[in-house]
Amino acid sequence: MNITLRQINIFVEVANHLSITKAANALFLTQPAVSMQIKQLEDMVDLPLLNHIGKKLSLTQAGEEFLKYCIRIRNELFEAKELMQDFKGVKRGTLNICVASTLSHFAVQTIKEFLASHPHLKIQFEVNNRHNVLKNLKNSTADIVLMGKPPLDQDLEFSVIKENPLIVIAPKDHILTNKKNISLKELCKHTFVIREQGSGTRLAFQSLLDVNNVKLKEHMTINNNESIKLCVAAGLGLGVVSIHTVRENLKNGDIVQLDVDKFPIIKQWYIVNRKSYHLPAVAQVFKDFVINQILFSAH
Repeated sequence: MNITLRQINIFVEVANHLSITKAANALFLTQPAVSMQIKQLEDMVDLPLLNHIGKKLSLTQAGEEFLKYCIRIRNELFEAKELMQDFKGVKRGTLNICVASTLSHFAVQTIKEFLASHPHLKIQFEVNNRHNVLKNLKNSTADIVLMGKPPLDQDLEFSVIKENPLIVIAPKDHILTNKKNISLKELCKHTFVIREQGSGTRLAFQSLLDVNNVKLKEHMTINNNESIKLCVAAGLGLGVVSIHTVRENLKNGDIVQLDVDKFPIIKQWYIVNRKSYHLPAVAQVFKDFVINQILFSAH
């Protein structure tokens, strides 16, 4: 059967009014147009849907059953239309976001604030290293990513959202704890616990060392900041981390910040999406929310 939505709407109105004339008036159609559509509908189902007794109409048994389906179809389509409007107005939907591990604390707080004004949205949230964050963005697993400086040779659109000072941390009883203006040369005589190759933090630290022609004596590689903090607190080495990830640790005295020449290294965090990828409404609203929050806090 090739039944149209127009025919369904006309049949429902006729069934509600049990009158071709009243249905035609309600639909702003002529009586012949309504009668023709009902006739075509009956031809398609190959059954009479209406009883004509004089000038009175009534539904046949088939008509009563068919009406139930027509009403259900109309309701489903109405709900679908409302749902699409919700997506346009961002009342529903899922935000797929991936963040570099350095930004996890910031991201969680930002998402919490975002959901306070958009409580019906769902969040698909992943924390990963820089390589996988970019991979997720490329294959569209993530709509939006939060990360350090993105590569400039890719199809990316980005905005700065926050300064990210990198500092040197040490166990509280380290020999350098109370020393002032420690040189990079002296610093690098000590063992370090540093992020993996490709990490934004590692890249920034390595760039500083290269510019100053200094090399690390020894180091241990770990792929997340939480483990680096634990290792530093346990006395396994010094670390370079974002100050945003260790505020509570510094406050509690678990670790200390060293006074090192050329530190902190001032980097930035970015909100990033692909230029060629049409952002879903949810992702666009989240992006606007983050940027507006940054602009507001700057005034």
